[in-house]
Amino acid sequence: MNSSHNTPERGGPNWRAGRGVLSAARAWLWATIDDPNRIAWLYIPVIAFLPLTFGSVATFFYFGACIYVGLIFLGRRIGWVWPSTISLGCFVTLGYFAVTMISPLAFPNKVAGWLDVGTAMHYLALTALVGALVQTPKVDVFDLFLNGVRAAAIVSFGHALVQVFLFGHHRATAGMANAIPFGDTAMLAAGFAMVGFVRLSRPMRVFAVLALICGIGGCFLSQTRGALLALPLVMVVVAVQVWPAVQMRRWQAALMAAGLVAALAVFAVALKVPERVDEVRQALQSETLDVERDPSTAHRVVLWTYGFEAFVDRPFFGYGSQNAVSEVRSRAARAGFEIPPYRHLHNEFMSVAVGRGVVGLLALVLLLVAPLVIVAQAPRDARQGDRWAFAVLLSGSYAVFGLTNLLFSHDQTNTVYATAYLVLLVAAHQARVGIQSFRRPFLGVPDTAQR
Repeated sequence: MNSSHNTPERGGPNWRAGRGVLSAARAWLWATIDDPNRIAWLYIPVIAFLPLTFGSVATFFYFGACIYVGLIFLGRRIGWVWPSTISLGCFVTLGYFAVTMISPLAFPNKVAGWLDVGTAMHYLALTALVGALVQTPKVDVFDLFLNGVRAAAIVSFGHALVQVFLFGHHRATAGMANAIPFGDTAMLAAGFAMVGFVRLSRPMRVFAVLALICGIGGCFLSQTRGALLALPLVMVVVAVQVWPAVQMRRWQAALMAAGLVAALAVFAVALKVPERVDEVRQALQSETLDVERDPSTAHRVVLWTYGFEAFVDRPFFGYGSQNAVSEVRSRAARAGFEIPPYRHLHNEFMSVAVGRGVVGLLALVLLLVAPLVIVAQAPRDARQGDRWAFAVLLSGSYAVFGLTNLLFSHDQTNTVYATAYLVLLVAAHQARVGIQSFRRPFLGVPDTAQR
């Protein structure tokens, strides 16, 4: 009896209200799917937010967008567009993907080679996303992306604090696979947070500074010392972005800069960064390696030493990315060094040099330099300085991170780079075609559903 009493009577006011809510939700969902402007406005901040907070969920979200673009293209909601304004950026990503296919096609252990190609699928699909987003001129993809990154830096820092101080984790990972991609991405997010600082309102400036602090804090909690190498670059870009807002208060700016330098010096000493740099220098100069003292550094030096030897022996196409580690380990073993079975050589450039040779290195360098070229070709409008800051952070940080880690064979770090690259491409296109103002698309329920 209670069940029948609580169930809305068919045709009654509560029943009609429920049907109305469902009808409105259905209409809203269909209108959103049918309008690329609405989808883009919702998608960009979410894809910026996901890597730090939910890791590989961002990768599924990235390729989910590719599937959506394909469906609305088949439904003739959008057309095929090859944006000539940013064609160079598209050619670079397609070329990078093409080079990754050399390894499984030309070298043994083909299954592992094709798996490595799979991690580079972002760059094959990126052109389709560019073609869709250039057809959404209402959407300010640049600022939406930056706001998503700021929110992610703050939320992931809270997650990292809980992991370290509540659950006792030695190194924070937040939502990412391990501490290294989290530390790298958190440092990059810290820099992105301050891009466009002068254009922000006062509350948004507070939001940006908080994101900067949280991004650097998250990197420290991850104890990713390789990511800290990018900190000077981040601070230089941040100083340039903040300077127009503080130049009228120079004594305050000087005081703040001195405080930041002092704080960074204290953190560097606390994390033993100078000692680590000195250990690497001594290891490179020594004929013997003190594995017991610092096995991590010793293993890296051995990998790089015999990796360079392998590259010199076969410089053009390498040994196949899937065979790079085994080739270097076998060379080290013949010299008396036992190296654990790492999945990579702890250096993006060395891994590519051994795996894909000069051809692969050229494709990698072009991929890293492309953001700078894209911005250089954009007009000098009010946002050109912000685009330069964004490009310098993206290219420079990934180049620095790659000195001690593998980036472009990992789905999460690939998603971060590909998404930021995508946003920069579309922002440059919008500038080159003269789009100066943006507006939020209508996000409500269509009138037809309300009647």
